[in-house]
Amino acid sequence: MDHVSSDRILAAVLRTAPRIQVMPDIGQVRYEVKFVGSATDLHRVQRWVAASKCGLYPAFPDRIVHSVYFDTADLAAYQDNIAGISRRAKVRFRWYGAHTAPSSGTLEIKCRSDSIGWKWCWPITQPLDLERMSWQGFVDALKRPLPDVFRLTLEANSCVALVNRYVRSYFESRDRRLRVTVDRDLAFFPQLGRARPALTYRARHPEAVVLELKCAVGDRTLAGQALADVPLRASRHSKYAVGVESLLNL
Repeated sequence: MDHVSSDRILAAVLRTAPRIQVMPDIGQVRYEVKFVGSATDLHRVQRWVAASKCGLYPAFPDRIVHSVYFDTADLAAYQDNIAGISRRAKVRFRWYGAHTAPSSGTLEIKCRSDSIGWKWCWPITQPLDLERMSWQGFVDALKRPLPDVFRLTLEANSCVALVNRYVRSYFESRDRRLRVTVDRDLAFFPQLGRARPALTYRARHPEAVVLELKCAVGDRTLAGQALADVPLRASRHSKYAVGVESLLNL
């Protein structure tokens, strides 16, 4: 497959997006900042959330998140990330719950430009059983209900590189202007070169906890004030990039 950079994919998405009515307007972007620590920092993070200046409270019950990450054969999305390309995109299929046969999920084109992020999503309502399908069958089943921009993007990124899983906690400020997630128990399952899903072998990697704050771009100052005493270091962090590095033993 020819190299297809995620920046070119992003440009194509932006040109086509107005034709897809269920997608968010390009103005609905978010300021996003991540903080990363070791698994032993989880209790410190939980204490910070409980005492946060912005009055964080649980917004949803904790959920297990699964993601299948797609890329080009030469891992263009991964290469863009480690090269620090500020304007990039990646493609993933996401579902919630511990099961590997989701009855529904979401195909996402996740876009980022520096600290600003947004994504376009397409709901997948058909069941997909990773225990019984090949990856080619999985990709074909995903493509069938997709509009053109999603189908073309998936076709350009049809290599299944990684499956990851983690537990996510959700919090929201009292005024609902700030949202915080805390991810733990991260697991990465290598898929490169595999014809069928392999979800029993976990790649070795340092245990981590990831805190992320998201808000409207106009609330960036408010976010900075709320995050002044976070007990973790701010970091560029991509679960996809971390997972690929673990798989490649980099």
